[in-house]
Amino acid sequence: MTHLQLQKETKVLDIRIISADNRCVSFEVSDDLSVTVKVPVGMSLAMAERYIHMHADKIWQEYEKLQTRNHQALPVTLELEDGRVQYYSGQILPFLGSMNLELRVRYLSQGEETKLYVEKRAEGGQILTIRTDNIDQRFLRYCVMCFYKKCAAGIISRRTAQLGQRMYLKFQHVQIAGKKKSTYPALPRLNYKNIEIKDQKTLWGSCSRRKGLRFDWRTIMLPTEIIDYIIVHELAHLKKMNHSAAFWSEVEKVLPEYRECRKWMNKHGKEYEMF
Repeated sequence: MTHLQLQKETKVLDIRIISADNRCVSFEVSDDLSVTVKVPVGMSLAMAERYIHMHADKIWQEYEKLQTRNHQALPVTLELEDGRVQYYSGQILPFLGSMNLELRVRYLSQGEETKLYVEKRAEGGQILTIRTDNIDQRFLRYCVMCFYKKCAAGIISRRTAQLGQRMYLKFQHVQIAGKKKSTYPALPRLNYKNIEIKDQKTLWGSCSRRKGLRFDWRTIMLPTEIIDYIIVHELAHLKKMNHSAAFWSEVEKVLPEYRECRKWMNKHGKEYEMF
């Protein structure tokens, strides 16, 4: 086994070169960000180095992509009680893979109407302000969910239409699902069909036998490439209602890197169940 260092500006990447029973040279970036280049038995070090330098840009691209994906995990500093996030003014929440949604709670005198509004944040991202006289955690969680649902309805429906077009599918309608009986303020409703944003709790997405797609509101917290993976996964079910090789082939046509996305979901997906 041999090591080679690949440099890019001030960054240095250590690459492990190993001989393997391969017919060609290949490289792999592992979850721990270590890089391994496998070369056929008997290949000279000079040829291996030539391959590495020829593919340097691609190696760096894969390394940086995984590095970014690893950093998009939730921080462990969120306040929890009984396994659920506790919402408070000044809290930073995830949105599209970044921790840049600031929550502000402005308490009103009793009887005033609850309002939600959004502003741009100086450091980047957004500020979600809840003006309310209700300080119950369940109510604050409901308000936060309302905001995420509305954002998810717009972003997920748009990406579903774009990705569906590449798969020769059409989706134009979205519905925000709310509780039928609730003492909380009514959500704005878009009464259409085909795509529904729900509180699915344990499922990121689902596809019904009637060709309806459902997505969990927490999906909008995830990195954009992971959102695309969830969408493509459900769109592929419209063609193959199983997880056969033919199904994954449909996914791969649109998302060649789906395996990496699936690994990320397996590693970090459950972190978002606390919301």
